[in-house]
Amino acid sequence: MKLITLTQPRFELQTLSACCAPEDRILLRQDAVYLCLQADLTLPVPVLALASDVNWRQITPLAQVELIDDARWVALSAQAKQNLLWN
Repeated sequence: MKLITLTQPRFELQTLSACCAPEDRILLRQDAVYLCLQADLTLPVPVLALASDVNWRQITPLAQVELIDDARWVALSAQAKQNLLWN
């Protein structure tokens, strides 16, 4: 499993999709959590968002995004065979 972290809301969907396998996860952090406001957000693997970043920005996720806490983020990072930061 790869944990692919997005920190910015701009990304190339086609390029990102090509890097994903079914068991991978995408984590939205920092300003990338604004993607949670897009009802039509379609990514090839399950999408997670860091709850503290969502709460700090006072947004309510509209997309199918699972909010996780810091402990779950650390656990996923340790479990992942690769951790990729996508800027």
